[in-house]
Amino acid sequence: MLFSREYIIYKLMIIPGILLGFVLHEFAHAVTANKLGDPTPRAQGRITLDPRAHIDLIGFIMILLVGFGWAKPVMTNPRHYKKPRRDDILVSLAGPFMNLLVAIGFLLILKLVAVTGFLSNNQVVLGNVADLLRFSAQINIVLFVLNLLPIPFFDGYHVIANIFNTWKYRFFTILEQYSMIIFILLVFSRVFDKIVGIPSSYIFVSLYKAIIF
Repeated sequence: MLFSREYIIYKLMIIPGILLGFVLHEFAHAVTANKLGDPTPRAQGRITLDPRAHIDLIGFIMILLVGFGWAKPVMTNPRHYKKPRRDDILVSLAGPFMNLLVAIGFLLILKLVAVTGFLSNNQVVLGNVADLLRFSAQINIVLFVLNLLPIPFFDGYHVIANIFNTWKYRFFTILEQYSMIIFILLVFSRVFDKIVGIPSSYIFVSLYKAIIF
């Protein structure tokens, strides 16, 4: 069966984690850029936790359907920074590391639920809440790892671009030119699952053991 009951329940349970992950990721970019002197995010109304300012409806639906999606990117202007390269790196890293903090937050809530015995009188509800918190942590760790990839479209590439002045090298020019094709090949070859999945699983298990046990 294409859309089993378990599949639908899982998709519904990851919505809070994706929604919060997308919103706080972009919010972190916007706030960091604003703090470093760039007024662009504030002028565009991105210094807010209102999901409408950050969620791209198609990107949100895509991540639910195919496991990959996107939010509205925060526009910045590095010319406003005191130290453009350093500050642009900080702005780029702010989003992924916010996802890591969100994941830790969900696991801490799960720990609190376990310690306090909250909902222990209703094992069905307790199980659903625990699953929701665990799935939300997992999806935000995936977003953390995914956005650190040093390929176009992701924050990690902005970091690489600022460190190495990629515009000077033909390799990076070709990478940017064919980035969409490269990305599609990675996804459909399942290599992408290993690049993101393996470190994501390791980080999740490590955090889960450190926080829950």
